[in-house]
Amino acid sequence: MNILGFCILAGIVVMVAGAVYITKMIMEAKAKIAALASGKKNHSVVLPLRLQAYERMALFLERIDPNQLVLRIHAVGLTVSQEQNLLLMAIRSEFEHNLSQQIYISDVVWEKIVDAKTDIESIINTVAGDFDKDADSREFAETLLSVAAEKPVVEMAIHILKADMQKWAY
Repeated sequence: MNILGFCILAGIVVMVAGAVYITKMIMEAKAKIAALASGKKNHSVVLPLRLQAYERMALFLERIDPNQLVLRIHAVGLTVSQEQNLLLMAIRSEFEHNLSQQIYISDVVWEKIVDAKTDIESIINTVAGDFDKDADSREFAETLLSVAAEKPVVEMAIHILKADMQKWAY
């Protein structure tokens, strides 16, 4: 009977261990399913925010494009210095308004957007440096547009933005 009792006890231990193992596997599977479901929910929340950020950054780039910027800012009677300052303030204001969007955009794209902003500011400052600060801004605006046309900074940044967005959208 001792051997039979020992065999029965060993069998019970094996069954309990098996039940514990199976229960553990079921619990882990349920946890994985819950994590996947949560990830899908998180994805359904984050993806629209990410796409909105790409849209806003495309709009930002369009708004700081010298062609659009000069149309909005240029006014008869401004001096070169006044127009230069207004253009730069408009760029900085647009940038600050959209600064938070960087958390939804890849680092590479954000860097290209910042580079585009910096390049446009540099073009404005370089062109303004070629004029008397108190001169009428009409010729400054025309020169700025022609110099900016030679360096399509915004178009390059938008191209990179669109390419990166395609990874997330589809």
